[in-house]
Amino acid sequence: MNDRDLDAEFARIVAGWDSEAPDPQQSSPPLSQQSTPTSTEAGADEADPGPVAGPPGVFKDAGLNLPIAPTTAHVWRGAEPADDDVDELLESTGLDDEDDHFTPPTEMDLPTAEEDPMFWAIVVGLGGGTLLLLYVLFFDRGGSGWWIVTAITMIVVGFILLVLRGGTERDPFDDGTRV
Repeated sequence: MNDRDLDAEFARIVAGWDSEAPDPQQSSPPLSQQSTPTSTEAGADEADPGPVAGPPGVFKDAGLNLPIAPTTAHVWRGAEPADDDVDELLESTGLDDEDDHFTPPTEMDLPTAEEDPMFWAIVVGLGGGTLLLLYVLFFDRGGSGWWIVTAITMIVVGFILLVLRGGTERDPFDDGTRV
C-alpha cells in the first residue's frame, strides 16, 4: 500500500470508530458471495486499485477479505462438567466432603533428657550460649574474657549438634523442590 492508501484506510477506520460492529451470530452471506466494487472504472490505474470500500465489517487488504473482530464480548464455548461427573470423580478418588475434615495433630510433649539428650544439648548450646553472651555484653563488661569464649563455644557446639542431628540420608522421592 502506498501512503495515500494508508491515509485513506486510516480515515475510514477513524470514521467508523464509534459504530457498532455487525453481530457475527446473524446469518450473512459468505465472503466469497459478497459483492465488492472493483477498480475497473474509467481512469483507474490497473496496478494500484486503491482503497476499496466493501461492506461494513470486512477488511480488504491485498486481495484478502478478512472479517474484523466484533467489539462485543466473546462467549465461552467450553463444556462444563455436569455435577454428576464431579460427584463420581470424588467418589472414585475416595474424597468426600463430609468426611474430609482437617484434624490437627495431638500436642507433643518435649522429650526428656533421658530420651533425647542431643535435643537438650542443642537447646542449651544455642539458647544458653546466646543468653550468656548477651548477659556479659550488657551487665558484666569488666568481667573475665573467658565468659565470652565460653558463650561463643556453646553457640558453636549447639550449631554443630543441630547440623549433625539433621541426618545425611536424602529422601529417595525428593525431586529437588522443597517448601
